[in-house]
This record gives sequence, C-alpha cells and structure tokens, in this order.
Amino acid sequence: MIRAAQKKDAKQLSELMYIIWNDMELPLVVNNDKDTVLKVIEQSIVEGNYRNNYKHIHVFEVDDELAGFINCYAGDDEAQLENNWLEIDFNESFNLESTPLPEHETDNGDFYIESVAVFTKYRGKGIASKLIEFTFENAKKLGFKQVSLNCDFDNKGALKLYNKLGFEPLTDRVLSGHDYKYMVKKV
Repeated sequence: MIRAAQKKDAKQLSELMYIIWNDMELPLVVNNDKDTVLKVIEQSIVEGNYRNNYKHIHVFEVDDELAGFINCYAGDDEAQLENNWLEIDFNESFNLESTPLPEHETDNGDFYIESVAVFTKYRGKGIASKLIEFTFENAKKLGFKQVSLNCDFDNKGALKLYNKLGFEPLTDRVLSGHDYKYMVKKV
C-alpha cells in the first residue's frame, strides 16, 4: 500500500536516506558520526520544509511495515527547499559548512524524484517500480509533463529499472564528485 508519509515515519525514513547520502559521500555523512547524521536527517524530515520533509514523501507499506519510500517535488522549488535547511534549529551539533545538497540537481518544470529506496528485506518485489509508477500518476494530476531523476553511472541495477520504466538519459551531471545521468520521462 502506498500512502503519504507521516511524522511518525521519520526514524525509518532517516535510515533509508542515510544509505543514499552515505553512498553519495555527502560532507554531512563524511564529517560526522552515523548516529548524529541519523538524528539530523530525522529532524529535517519532521521540521521545516527541507527537500526531504515528510510532506514530499510517499511510503510503501507491507503488512503495516514501512518497506520503502519515494521523495518528490517540483524542480522549480529545489533551491528554496534546500535553503530551508538553514531555518531548522537542530538539536544536534554537527560539522557542515553549508547545506547537505547545495548543487542544483533538477530542471525547472520537472517533477523531480529526489530519492527512492527500499529496505533490503523488501528488495526484488517491485516496490520501487510501484512507487515510481505512482509518481507518474501523481505528476500528471499535478499538471507536470515530465518526471526526472539522477542515477549514479555505477548503479547498473537502478539504470536498468529506470530504462524499463521509460526514463531516457538527457544529460550527465556531477553531484558531490560522482557522475550521474539526468534521466527524464514524459508523462
């Protein structure tokens, strides 16, 4: 079942987001211990209106257990959402000079998939595909003509999935020192 995320999901969502941010080698993750980063991510999911706020997230549940999530927003909103990080009064002290994701990731006019992740025990069951297909319908309802995402060149499994779902590479981008394909799908 797919539903809108709630504040109560923040702890589990932070665990999945940590996996993504760790793979991206974001300075927040590199320069701080895991426990601190998890708490900071969790707080940013609940407070303020940062790009990973629960209001931008839908979750997939299996037997009332959170199995995965997708985080999406309008590309036009990206810069403001990122700057909202600076408005959160964090409970934890951490080392970060700016915001976690200061690089421009998406194009204006797109409905952008910031991240999609599934807990290991639920992988291979089509959950990510269902979340992405849900996003296509949601984007159409909201009046968007195109959905976009970034995929790490080295993530062959994700590239295969995105191609299967109709995404096509538009351009290459470097984010946090990693090479990504900016991929789009008309909806």
